[in-house]
Amino acid sequence: MRKHVPECPFCSRYIAVPEITKTEFGEILSGRCECGAVYVCDPTGRNTGEAYMEALALAKGDWKIDSMNPDDNYQMIDIDYDLKTHQRLYSKMQGSASGRLVFVKMNTQQGIGERSDSSESTASSDDAAGSLDTTENNEAGHAMEEKLKPKDRIKYLLNGLRFEDIIKIAENDKGVIRILISLSYDKQDVTSWRAIEAMGLISGALSRGRTEIVRDTVRRLLWSMGEESGGIGWSAAEMLGEIVRNNTDEFKDIIPIIWSFREELMFRAGTVWAMGRIASVRPELALFTLNDLKEMIYDKNPHVRGYAVWALGIMRQAALIKDTSSLANDDTDILFYGNGELQKRKVKDIFVEALA
Repeated sequence: MRKHVPECPFCSRYIAVPEITKTEFGEILSGRCECGAVYVCDPTGRNTGEAYMEALALAKGDWKIDSMNPDDNYQMIDIDYDLKTHQRLYSKMQGSASGRLVFVKMNTQQGIGERSDSSESTASSDDAAGSLDTTENNEAGHAMEEKLKPKDRIKYLLNGLRFEDIIKIAENDKGVIRILISLSYDKQDVTSWRAIEAMGLISGALSRGRTEIVRDTVRRLLWSMGEESGGIGWSAAEMLGEIVRNNTDEFKDIIPIIWSFREELMFRAGTVWAMGRIASVRPELALFTLNDLKEMIYDKNPHVRGYAVWALGIMRQAALIKDTSSLANDDTDILFYGNGELQKRKVKDIFVEALA
């Protein structure tokens, strides 16, 4: 496989690495070439349709894209791309996967952030980006959502932290549960963590009258963690923790079962995180883990250490760790999800918060 520094297909300039761009519909990875073309990255290559629409919206300056004509309004080109190395892929091994970069250039050159040459124009780039009023934006966004494939639509809603909308869809289509599981595997990606959180919220809603669906999901997740499944439920522990967190009375019986998977290295961090989440609503249900958590603060895996400290703090057991100098000096970074965002945090900072 040959790799090369990516160039803009319209002007052949080298382009910068796509960066996170905040929009009213969520965060996207995008950039802008000096020639005016915008580009959006689909890191996995599985959601290129969504990237097309996001690139169109960025280039146009609003989300009213249904009336756009590619012959008159814009040009679009996409390429194979590896985000980690910031390189274009010209050939791939058979069966291999890659990301995509979608480029859009407006024929009028009036993309987002560009001012008109007219001396009468007084609008700022922010004004251009928000030229439609709220009602029109919402209508355009809704129309765009309806055209997405089910998986792309759920990912789109997750990117916008629109959990209530996902719950509404799930109440009529239990296929959403399968989609969330499929989106939960990459824990380097905030979308996966949002899928995990959404699973818990959906289970809470479905438990009001459709408990059998949630019970079936619990069985499937537990089965995926066992050797007999033939596969690995990489995020099953975290999802089970969210299900219990949102249905403590109904599913508190599986808490010890979740914890039993702590002996499996691939699930250890997930089980600790699950206990912390459960303890945040019912601390007494997780107190049986204290002896194990005290040992886990010395675990080789920094995520296990960090999550164990965090869980002990939630259970108000800071006295168990207050004299642990190794934690106070542990400046290892771990990925920590909270309030819909995934951030890097140092273990020592989590330790300080736990003591407080």
